[in-house]
Formats: sequence, structure tokens, C-alpha cells
Amino acid sequence: MGTHPEEDAGVSRFLRWLEQSGARISKIHIVTPEGAERGVRALADIAPGETLLRIPRSHVLTVEDVRASEIGRLLDDHAQLDEERTYLSAFLLQERERGEDSFWKPFLDMLPTAFPSHPFFFEEHELALLQGSFLAGMVGIQQRLVAERYVHLSQHVPGFNRFTFDAFVWAHFAVVTRTFTMTRSGSHGSCLVPLVDMINDGRPWDSPWAWLEEEQCFQVKSVDAVAAGQELHTTYGNKSNLSLLLQYGYVHEDNAHDEVLLLLGIPPGDPFTAKKQRLLGLSTPDEQRSFKLSRTYDAEVMEPLFAFLRVAQAEAEELAVLETAPDALAHARAPLSQRNEERLRTAFATGCERRLAGYPTSLEEDERLLREETLSPNARNCILLRSGEKKLLHSYAVRARTGFPSFAPG
Repeated sequence: MGTHPEEDAGVSRFLRWLEQSGARISKIHIVTPEGAERGVRALADIAPGETLLRIPRSHVLTVEDVRASEIGRLLDDHAQLDEERTYLSAFLLQERERGEDSFWKPFLDMLPTAFPSHPFFFEEHELALLQGSFLAGMVGIQQRLVAERYVHLSQHVPGFNRFTFDAFVWAHFAVVTRTFTMTRSGSHGSCLVPLVDMINDGRPWDSPWAWLEEEQCFQVKSVDAVAAGQELHTTYGNKSNLSLLLQYGYVHEDNAHDEVLLLLGIPPGDPFTAKKQRLLGLSTPDEQRSFKLSRTYDAEVMEPLFAFLRVAQAEAEELAVLETAPDALAHARAPLSQRNEERLRTAFATGCERRLAGYPTSLEEDERLLREETLSPNARNCILLRSGEKKLLHSYAVRARTGFPSFAPG
């Protein structure tokens, strides 16, 4: 594939590095929109079923490769890691340090230098836009875990402290935002795949990838027609906006796979708290369990939530039955009584409404902001996230209040 006018010297070097390995690159080119990450566009019209990319095993970086390297052996000997992506992160640091002597230098030069759209790096005013969403707390946990992992490696792996914390954070997000999972010889493993990692997630997606064990290569093949000049899209899976923003730093508008978390527990001051705590397996009387409410209603997924609420809302007569059952929660997957079902609906709706009250803005205000305001990309992502959560909470609350037995959102 020849050099496209939009490609800089680093991109040209990167493509030569791939082509010299026998990589197959057809009808596509790399673009770098101003202020955005690189993407892949069609150079010519692409028909369904065309093979666009084949990246040979020699240019796929696996955890197996890392473990055979100097830093991989150090990690195995000293770090006691249970996270594959940390091996890949450490390898990127090692290879970046080697500079021009690194086989992977052309690939390293293509990785983002910063991740400003990721909540991990948000400024305070941006994090404030997440108030009410559980994502804000998850970002704090993520920041703590990354810091703890760096301290652990610095203390236990000889020489690791030569890498700064900022460098480790860069490597961490270079990996987590572009890791693939490949299946080889029946086992799954994390890996990095140059160029394939530049195909962005999108709806609808037209360019899925696959590892071909027999050919020992990563392949991208079109499933739909793509017109010349259009960006190619793949899929990162059926993920909610919360998952997408937390891992990758973006969201989808009108995400069909959106979901929201709901916390439920025993009513405060309940006279049967001790019994219910035992039946529900809670460690403390005020412990709450987290349940997912999905945009696509699934009765089987909702069963554990309903069972929990039936026990949490049980009265003396219902508790007497539950205490004789081998498994109270399994028994509560079916209704206990009409009155218990009414309390379940009320508690369910109240839980949704309590979560809605935790957001500083209304759904109507969020929709106005999205329509009328000139928003930064990060602000828009935050408002799309919280407005999607509010829509789900409101939908479930209304259906619970009106007595729909399934609570299925419309």
C-alpha cells in the first residue's frame, strides 16, 4: 500500500515495517483527524467480504512474547502478577526505553502520547459532570489501583523504579484501550495488534477482526460495503456507556446496550433486619447489593433483583416460609404473596427515584444541554452517560409505580 498524502513520516515507516513482515494491507489508509485519535478510512469502495488487513504473528505482541523478554522474566520472578495487561504495559516501557534499538519502535511511535478523553485524566470540573453516576467513584478506585500496582512493581521488580509513575500510567492506558483477546491452542490471552488497533469502535460496525490459527495472523474482513473516504468501524463488544467511558474514554449516543446500576438493601429500621441479613447473606445490616438495569429487558437477569427485594420486603408470615426453605433467595424467585409484590414494586420504584435524586440536574436539563450548548467532547460524553442512566431509571420507576409485572422498559 502506497503512502497517502495525509500520512506523516512515522506512519510511512510504520506501514513499511508491517509490509516487510508480509502484512497484507488493502484499500485502506490511516488518518489523523485534528484533536482526535487515528482512524482507518477506505481508499476505495470496499465490497462486503473483502480482506482488508492481515497482520502476521511476528507483529502481534502477546503476553507469551513478553514473558520471554528480560522484563517479562523479572515480572515472573518477582512480581507475582495476576493481570496479563501489566506484562504488556511493562514491555512497552522497556521497549520505549530502548529507542531505535527496539524492534517495536515503529509501533510505539503510533501509540497515543496522552489520553485526555479518559476520565482518569479529567479535571475537577469534568469529574463534577459525573456527579450522581457511579462512574465517578469507579474512576477513583481505578486511580488507586493503578497507583498501588506501580508501587508494587517498583518495590518488588529490580530496576522498575527507573520508570516514572507518569510513564507507567501512559503504558497502562496504551494497553487497556487497545488490548485484544486471542484464542490460541484453546486458551485465551491478551495481545496488542498494530494497525488493527486503529480501527475505532462504531455503530454500525463493518470491519470485524479475527485471529486465524492456521494462518497465524490477525485478519480484518469487511462484512458490509464501505464507500471510499468513509471510516471503518469494528466492535469492542456489547458494552454500556459506563463501561466504554471507564475503559476507553468515549460513549455511544443512543446506546442499545446501555445499563445503570441500582443499589438495594434492607429498609432502615426494619424489625426483621437480623433475619433478613442472614437470609440475604449480607455482611452488615446496612450493606447494599448492586444490580444492573438494562435497556434490553431480560426477565432471567431481573430474577435475582426481584428475589432480593422479596426477601428484603418480607413480613413475618413470609419470613416464616423463607426460613424453612433450603435457599431463601431461590425460593423468592417466585412471588411470595400479593402484598409482598406490592411492596417489591414500591421499593423498586423508590430505589430508582432515590438514584435519580442524586443527580444535580434533571433529564430535561441534560437534553437541553445536548441540544443547545457548545460542549467539549468530554463534557458531551459525561452528559450523554448521565442522561442515558436517568432515562433507564425513570423508565423502570414509572413501570414499577404503574404495576406492570415485568417492569420492561419501553
